[in-house]
Amino acid sequence: MFRLLAILAAAAPAVLSVLIPGESCGYFGYRLPEPGLLETVVWQSASWGMTLLPVALALLALWVPRRFPVLGAFVAIAVFVLTALTIAVPYTSICGQRRGDGLLSACMAVVVIALLLARRERPLSVPRVSAAVWTVVLLIVLGRMLIATMPVSSSDDPFCGAHLRETWALAQMHLYTGEAVGIWVAVAAIGAVLGGSGAALAAGLVLLIPAVFEPVAWFVSSAPHDCSGILELITWPYLVAAVLGVTAEVVSRRGESRKSGP
Repeated sequence: MFRLLAILAAAAPAVLSVLIPGESCGYFGYRLPEPGLLETVVWQSASWGMTLLPVALALLALWVPRRFPVLGAFVAIAVFVLTALTIAVPYTSICGQRRGDGLLSACMAVVVIALLLARRERPLSVPRVSAAVWTVVLLIVLGRMLIATMPVSSSDDPFCGAHLRETWALAQMHLYTGEAVGIWVAVAAIGAVLGGSGAALAAGLVLLIPAVFEPVAWFVSSAPHDCSGILELITWPYLVAAVLGVTAEVVSRRGESRKSGP
Protein backbone atom coordinates (compact mmCIF):
# COMPACT_ATOMS: atom_id res chain seq x y z
CA MET A 1 0.00 0.00 0.00
CA PHE A 2 2.77 2.45 0.92
CA ARG A 3 4.63 1.68 -2.32
CA LEU A 4 1.50 2.63 -4.21
CA LEU A 5 1.15 5.82 -2.19
CA ALA A 6 4.80 6.72 -2.80
CA ILE A 7 4.69 6.32 -6.57
CA LEU A 8 1.33 8.11 -6.84
CA ALA A 9 2.68 11.05 -4.82
CA ALA A 10 5.78 11.12 -7.03
CA ALA A 11 3.54 11.24 -10.12
CA ALA A 12 1.29 13.94 -8.63
CA PRO A 13 3.38 16.96 -9.81
CA ALA A 14 2.98 15.88 -13.44
CA VAL A 15 -0.77 15.57 -12.99
CA LEU A 16 -1.02 18.90 -11.17
CA SER A 17 0.94 20.68 -13.91
CA VAL A 18 -1.80 19.65 -16.35
CA LEU A 19 -4.76 20.40 -14.09
CA ILE A 20 -3.52 23.74 -12.69
CA PRO A 21 -3.52 26.49 -15.36
CA GLY A 22 -0.21 28.22 -15.98
CA GLU A 23 0.51 31.83 -15.11
CA SER A 24 -0.13 34.40 -17.83
CA CYS A 25 0.56 38.13 -17.94
CA GLY A 26 0.92 40.93 -20.42
CA TYR A 27 4.06 42.33 -22.00
CA PHE A 28 5.16 45.40 -20.05
CA GLY A 29 8.37 46.48 -21.70
CA TYR A 30 11.01 45.82 -24.30
CA ARG A 31 13.56 44.59 -21.78
CA LEU A 32 12.58 41.30 -20.22
CA PRO A 33 13.74 40.54 -16.66
CA GLU A 34 16.14 37.60 -16.55
CA PRO A 35 16.58 35.18 -13.65
CA GLY A 36 19.93 34.95 -11.93
CA LEU A 37 22.21 31.93 -11.98
CA LEU A 38 21.10 30.69 -8.55
CA GLU A 39 17.43 30.96 -9.48
CA THR A 40 17.98 29.07 -12.71
CA VAL A 41 19.96 26.26 -11.09
CA VAL A 42 17.49 25.80 -8.22
CA TRP A 43 14.33 25.89 -10.31
CA GLN A 44 15.67 23.78 -13.17
CA SER A 45 17.05 21.20 -10.73
CA ALA A 46 13.74 21.03 -8.86
CA SER A 47 11.79 20.70 -12.10
CA TRP A 48 13.91 17.87 -13.46
CA GLY A 49 14.07 16.27 -10.03
CA MET A 50 10.28 16.01 -9.81
CA THR A 51 10.07 14.80 -13.41
CA LEU A 52 12.70 12.08 -13.03
CA LEU A 53 11.80 10.97 -9.49
CA PRO A 54 9.18 8.43 -10.68
CA VAL A 55 11.77 6.94 -13.05
CA ALA A 56 14.38 6.70 -10.29
CA LEU A 57 11.90 5.04 -7.93
CA ALA A 58 10.81 2.61 -10.62
CA LEU A 59 14.36 1.54 -11.43
CA LEU A 60 15.13 1.04 -7.74
CA ALA A 61 11.96 -1.02 -7.29
CA LEU A 62 12.84 -3.18 -10.29
CA TRP A 63 16.49 -3.89 -9.59
CA VAL A 64 16.97 -3.48 -5.82
CA PRO A 65 13.50 -4.20 -4.37
CA ARG A 66 14.78 -4.92 -0.85
CA ARG A 67 16.60 -1.59 -0.62
CA PHE A 68 13.99 0.32 -2.58
CA PRO A 69 12.29 2.02 0.41
CA VAL A 70 15.54 3.34 1.93
CA LEU A 71 17.31 4.31 -1.29
CA GLY A 72 14.11 5.76 -2.71
CA ALA A 73 13.63 7.82 0.44
CA PHE A 74 17.12 9.33 0.08
CA VAL A 75 16.39 10.30 -3.53
CA ALA A 76 12.99 11.73 -2.57
CA ILE A 77 14.56 13.74 0.26
CA ALA A 78 16.96 15.35 -2.23
CA VAL A 79 14.05 16.31 -4.50
CA PHE A 80 12.06 17.57 -1.50
CA VAL A 81 14.95 19.88 -0.55
CA LEU A 82 15.08 21.23 -4.11
CA THR A 83 11.34 21.94 -4.19
CA ALA A 84 11.57 23.62 -0.78
CA LEU A 85 14.38 25.83 -2.12
CA THR A 86 12.07 27.11 -4.85
CA ILE A 87 9.95 28.60 -2.07
CA ALA A 88 12.96 30.27 -0.47
CA VAL A 89 14.52 31.36 -3.80
CA PRO A 90 11.94 33.19 -5.98
CA TYR A 91 12.21 32.97 -9.75
CA THR A 92 12.28 36.15 -11.84
CA SER A 93 10.13 36.13 -14.97
CA ILE A 94 8.16 38.56 -17.11
CA CYS A 95 5.30 38.19 -14.63
CA GLY A 96 7.55 39.24 -11.75
CA GLN A 97 8.98 37.11 -9.01
CA ARG A 98 7.20 33.89 -8.15
CA ARG A 99 7.85 31.32 -5.48
CA GLY A 100 7.52 27.58 -5.56
CA ASP A 101 4.22 25.88 -4.86
CA GLY A 102 4.06 24.41 -1.38
CA LEU A 103 1.73 21.70 -2.71
CA LEU A 104 4.60 20.23 -4.74
CA SER A 105 6.84 20.13 -1.68
CA ALA A 106 4.01 18.43 0.20
CA CYS A 107 3.87 15.74 -2.52
CA MET A 108 7.58 15.10 -2.10
CA ALA A 109 7.17 14.90 1.68
CA VAL A 110 4.45 12.29 1.20
CA VAL A 111 6.81 10.28 -1.01
CA VAL A 112 9.49 10.29 1.70
CA ILE A 113 7.07 9.29 4.48
CA ALA A 114 5.43 6.57 2.38
CA LEU A 115 8.78 5.05 1.45
CA LEU A 116 9.93 5.00 5.07
CA LEU A 117 6.71 3.27 6.07
CA ALA A 118 7.11 0.84 3.16
CA ARG A 119 10.11 -0.71 4.93
CA ARG A 120 7.61 -2.76 6.95
CA GLU A 121 6.02 -4.16 3.81
CA ARG A 122 7.16 -7.35 2.16
CA PRO A 123 9.42 -6.48 -0.81
CA LEU A 124 8.03 -7.40 -4.18
CA SER A 125 10.16 -9.93 -6.03
CA VAL A 126 10.46 -8.88 -9.67
CA PRO A 127 11.74 -11.48 -12.17
CA ARG A 128 14.81 -10.30 -14.06
CA VAL A 129 13.06 -10.59 -17.40
CA SER A 130 10.13 -8.46 -16.21
CA ALA A 131 12.54 -5.93 -14.70
CA ALA A 132 14.40 -5.69 -18.01
CA VAL A 133 11.17 -5.29 -19.98
CA TRP A 134 9.81 -2.54 -17.73
CA THR A 135 13.20 -0.80 -17.86
CA VAL A 136 12.93 -0.71 -21.64
CA VAL A 137 9.37 0.63 -21.33
CA LEU A 138 10.60 3.40 -19.02
CA LEU A 139 13.43 4.35 -21.36
CA ILE A 140 11.12 4.48 -24.38
CA VAL A 141 8.57 6.71 -22.65
CA LEU A 142 11.29 8.87 -21.10
CA GLY A 143 12.84 9.34 -24.54
CA ARG A 144 9.51 10.50 -25.93
CA MET A 145 9.17 13.00 -23.09
CA LEU A 146 12.66 14.39 -23.68
CA ILE A 147 11.90 14.82 -27.38
CA ALA A 148 8.65 16.62 -26.53
CA THR A 149 10.52 19.13 -24.35
CA MET A 150 12.99 20.05 -27.08
CA PRO A 151 12.39 23.26 -29.03
CA VAL A 152 10.65 22.78 -32.34
CA SER A 153 12.90 23.57 -35.30
CA SER A 154 11.72 24.50 -38.77
CA SER A 155 11.90 21.69 -41.27
CA ASP A 156 11.20 21.23 -44.93
CA ASP A 157 9.70 17.79 -44.28
CA PRO A 158 5.96 17.63 -45.05
CA PHE A 159 3.61 17.41 -42.09
CA CYS A 160 2.21 13.96 -41.48
CA GLY A 161 -0.80 13.76 -39.21
CA ALA A 162 -4.54 14.04 -38.97
CA HIS A 163 -6.02 17.54 -39.18
CA LEU A 164 -8.25 17.23 -36.15
CA ARG A 165 -10.69 19.95 -35.14
CA GLU A 166 -12.73 21.11 -32.16
CA THR A 167 -12.91 18.58 -29.31
CA TRP A 168 -10.52 16.13 -30.95
CA ALA A 169 -7.91 18.83 -31.53
CA LEU A 170 -8.25 19.99 -27.92
CA ALA A 171 -7.80 16.44 -26.65
CA GLN A 172 -4.74 16.03 -28.87
CA MET A 173 -3.26 19.23 -27.45
CA HIS A 174 -3.78 17.92 -23.90
CA LEU A 175 -2.03 14.69 -24.86
CA TYR A 176 0.96 16.65 -26.17
CA THR A 177 1.05 18.65 -22.95
CA GLY A 178 0.83 15.51 -20.86
CA GLU A 179 3.72 14.01 -22.80
CA ALA A 180 5.90 17.07 -22.23
CA VAL A 181 5.27 17.26 -18.47
CA GLY A 182 5.85 13.54 -17.91
CA ILE A 183 2.36 12.07 -17.54
CA TRP A 184 3.21 8.94 -19.53
CA VAL A 185 6.54 8.60 -17.75
CA ALA A 186 4.60 8.54 -14.48
CA VAL A 187 2.22 5.90 -15.86
CA ALA A 188 5.13 3.68 -16.90
CA ALA A 189 6.76 4.18 -13.49
CA ILE A 190 3.57 3.11 -11.72
CA GLY A 191 3.50 -0.05 -13.81
CA ALA A 192 7.15 -0.77 -13.04
CA VAL A 193 6.84 -0.24 -9.27
CA LEU A 194 3.63 -2.29 -9.01
CA GLY A 195 4.76 -5.09 -11.31
CA GLY A 196 2.74 -8.28 -10.97
CA SER A 197 -0.46 -6.50 -9.94
CA GLY A 198 -3.57 -5.35 -11.74
CA ALA A 199 -2.32 -1.76 -11.56
CA ALA A 200 0.74 -2.69 -13.62
CA LEU A 201 -1.41 -4.30 -16.30
CA ALA A 202 -3.66 -1.23 -16.32
CA ALA A 203 -0.61 1.03 -16.71
CA GLY A 204 0.48 -0.90 -19.78
CA LEU A 205 -2.99 -0.55 -21.27
CA VAL A 206 -3.11 3.19 -20.52
CA LEU A 207 0.00 3.66 -22.67
CA LEU A 208 -2.16 2.67 -25.63
CA ILE A 209 -3.92 6.04 -25.34
CA PRO A 210 -1.06 8.17 -26.75
CA ALA A 211 -0.18 5.33 -29.13
CA VAL A 212 -3.47 5.03 -31.03
CA PHE A 213 -5.30 8.26 -30.20
CA GLU A 214 -4.60 9.94 -33.54
CA PRO A 215 -5.72 7.08 -35.82
CA VAL A 216 -8.82 6.52 -33.67
CA ALA A 217 -9.64 10.25 -33.66
CA TRP A 218 -9.09 10.37 -37.42
CA PHE A 219 -11.44 7.44 -37.98
CA VAL A 220 -14.20 8.72 -35.68
CA SER A 221 -14.06 12.36 -36.82
CA SER A 222 -13.42 11.62 -40.52
CA ALA A 223 -10.69 14.29 -40.50
CA PRO A 224 -8.27 14.49 -43.45
CA HIS A 225 -4.63 13.52 -43.05
CA ASP A 226 -1.39 14.08 -44.97
CA CYS A 227 0.19 10.67 -44.43
CA SER A 228 0.81 8.02 -47.03
CA GLY A 229 -0.95 5.43 -44.89
CA ILE A 230 -2.97 4.95 -41.71
CA LEU A 231 -0.08 3.22 -39.96
CA GLU A 232 1.88 6.48 -39.96
CA LEU A 233 -0.72 7.98 -37.61
CA ILE A 234 0.24 5.50 -34.89
CA THR A 235 2.80 6.66 -32.33
CA TRP A 236 4.88 3.51 -32.51
CA PRO A 237 7.16 4.05 -29.48
CA TYR A 238 4.15 4.18 -27.17
CA LEU A 239 2.60 1.18 -28.90
CA VAL A 240 5.80 -0.83 -28.39
CA ALA A 241 5.97 0.29 -24.75
CA ALA A 242 2.34 -0.69 -24.15
CA VAL A 243 2.76 -4.11 -25.77
CA LEU A 244 5.93 -4.80 -23.78
CA GLY A 245 4.31 -3.77 -20.49
CA VAL A 246 1.17 -5.82 -21.03
CA THR A 247 3.15 -8.84 -22.24
CA ALA A 248 5.45 -8.69 -19.21
CA GLU A 249 2.47 -8.72 -16.85
CA VAL A 250 0.65 -11.53 -18.68
CA VAL A 251 3.77 -13.72 -18.73
CA SER A 252 4.48 -12.93 -15.07
CA ARG A 253 0.94 -13.90 -14.04
CA ARG A 254 1.10 -17.15 -15.98
CA GLY A 255 4.40 -17.99 -14.30
CA GLU A 256 2.94 -17.34 -10.85
CA SER A 257 -0.16 -19.42 -11.60
CA ARG A 258 2.02 -22.35 -12.67
CA LYS A 259 4.07 -22.14 -9.47
CA SER A 260 0.96 -22.05 -7.31
CA GLY A 261 -0.75 -24.84 -9.25
CA PRO A 262 -0.91 -28.49 -8.15
